[in-house]
Amino acid sequence: MSDNDRSTELKRASTRARNRWVVWGIVGVVLVVAAFGAWIAVRALQAKAELEAAQALMSELEAQGLAFDVYGAEATLEEIADHTDKAIELTSDPVWRVGEIIPVAGVNLAAFRELAALTGSVIDRVVSPLLEAAEGINPETLAPTAGVIDLGPLIAAGPAVAEASEGAADALKAVEAIDTSGTIEQLAAARARIAELLTDITPLLLRLDSTVPLLPAMLGSDAPRTYVVMFQNPAESRALGGAALSFAVLKVDGGKIDLESTAAAAVDFGKYDEPVVAMPDGAREVHGGSYGTSIADTTLRPSFAAASEITREIWFRHFGYWIDGVVSIDPVALSYVVGATEPITLSTGDVLTRESLVPLLLNEVYQRYSSADLVANNVAQDAVYGEAVSAMFTRLTSDLIDPGALLEALKLGWQEHRLLYWSAHPDEQAQLAEFGLHGEFPVSDASTDRVGVYFQDHVGAKLNFYLKQTVHLAKNNCRADGRESYRVTVDLQNGIDPVAASTLAPAIVGNSVMEGVRIGFQRMIVMLYAPPGSTIVARAVDGTAIGMDALHDTTYPVSRIVVTIPPGGVTTASFDIVAASPGSRALEALVTPMVNPTTVLDEALECGG
Repeated sequence: MSDNDRSTELKRASTRARNRWVVWGIVGVVLVVAAFGAWIAVRALQAKAELEAAQALMSELEAQGLAFDVYGAEATLEEIADHTDKAIELTSDPVWRVGEIIPVAGVNLAAFRELAALTGSVIDRVVSPLLEAAEGINPETLAPTAGVIDLGPLIAAGPAVAEASEGAADALKAVEAIDTSGTIEQLAAARARIAELLTDITPLLLRLDSTVPLLPAMLGSDAPRTYVVMFQNPAESRALGGAALSFAVLKVDGGKIDLESTAAAAVDFGKYDEPVVAMPDGAREVHGGSYGTSIADTTLRPSFAAASEITREIWFRHFGYWIDGVVSIDPVALSYVVGATEPITLSTGDVLTRESLVPLLLNEVYQRYSSADLVANNVAQDAVYGEAVSAMFTRLTSDLIDPGALLEALKLGWQEHRLLYWSAHPDEQAQLAEFGLHGEFPVSDASTDRVGVYFQDHVGAKLNFYLKQTVHLAKNNCRADGRESYRVTVDLQNGIDPVAASTLAPAIVGNSVMEGVRIGFQRMIVMLYAPPGSTIVARAVDGTAIGMDALHDTTYPVSRIVVTIPPGGVTTASFDIVAASPGSRALEALVTPMVNPTTVLDEALECGG
């Protein structure tokens, strides 16, 4: 072979070698890429399975939390944390992080990793502290033992609630920073679910963080407290609920609760010539001369803070000491509480149950004690009521009540505005206001206009036991200026049988004869509190327009209509309102809690109507 041939052959061999290395290099790269992709795909599937397993357990954890099953919730939380930790581990190795720089796929990997880490943070910094707090704040630990509430667990729960509140706030910021705009639909949906959860829970935890530390002091941890319990009677309605006819004094010291005494509005208190506190602008014109001068009529105005301030001042003038707060409850809420315990038998032989308490206290005792001696009737009726209250208190501070059922009963009473609380300590009241007070004027916002629909007996009777109410809310944009038109219609149905009207006891018909109202007829004041800045432009009774009044209570336009409802009949009052500013909003109503629940219906408004 010549030198040229040998040189050519060597060149060919070298080329073949290079080609083989290129081929194997390409194969190697392909294998590495394939292995890289397979590694990420496998870990992604595993992480997805772990997060789905954790998510599946969240509903179980929620149910256990609502049932205050702390031990079950802790076991479930361990499982969730285990799944979450594995998901974080699977999405945080160097290979995964390198994958995040790959176009298209990278944004999904980054979002997946961030969501997994965020889920773990929520478990560690929000859910775990809340479970720790639940060990101290739950129905069983808060239930009185021999009349004493152990304040230790409540005090210890404060730091855990603070930790959960801070963790939720940080998590909300973190989820808002996660960009899922270019990711697959499932990741965007997962982020939205977490964001919604944190948006709902974060404000609540912030409020709890400010209120939980107050509870021990409210229960006498620092110094003894004196509270007045106001019993409203919705059979004789007032805007806030019912006439304030009975009271009890509670002494609270270091968690020990004692029922010290009781008082009756008609027996223990007189009437003042002038209001005992300064009247808010317009309130006297709306509610008349009794407001602020009589303890029974402190509930005429739909503000529990105002009613409590009047009660506190009258209490001091009559008994010579200041009270630390006022708790209000009505017999309907009391019936919920009775449902949390065994039936209570009174000395009269009456048995208090959830079903029997309301008809007994709001109707049957008046029918039973109805002789010609009105004073004797009142004494007998008050005795039954007083014994029922005393028996209820004894049961509440005993071991015979179901703590979980009691919590649900109190929650329901609070939601229906039948259970109210006011503190005479400004710092506490300010914190409670942040939590959201019940028993105050309706507050509108950018998305919702809220009206107040309030009822008041206008005879001085207990006839509202037989009253049924329906509120219709209608709206439409019918004006050129873009302000919506609202119509609030109230149907009042008198459930008294016309044939049986003459058999009603004197205490039930009350001042009907003196007021010139036929027996069994109900005369009511229907009040509308419109949103500040809005205008009440028309009103009617049974479809017939009536003249306008020009009333206000602070910044709220107010209108009052007096209606009379015959036995077995229905009377309708309606109010037309023009919204304060242009735009479309929802329309809601806050309504006086009555004996019978009020039905609220949303309807369409005919612009030509």
